[in-house]
Amino acid sequence: MIAVNRRVIMLNPSIRQEPRYEPAAVIPLKKDASIVEWLEKNNRMIPRDKIAEPDLTLEEDVELSELMDVDDIGYDDDEDELVLDED
Repeated sequence: MIAVNRRVIMLNPSIRQEPRYEPAAVIPLKKDASIVEWLEKNNRMIPRDKIAEPDLTLEEDVELSELMDVDDIGYDDDEDELVLDED
């Protein structure tokens, strides 16, 4: 930084000065830019180790079907027997 007449001059080309009460310029997006493509291009994408999925046996499937068994209770039958008092 260099101070000239109470004004600071920046020597960093990536920093620029914008007027305070004006909207800042919008940085244009690159058309094909995505974080995944950037990671692949810079060799920063790390492949995951493949984990073998456990094989489900038939016994486990039977246990699940028993848990999902539906009761044979008819809840709709009770509505027919309801008598409303008209008093």
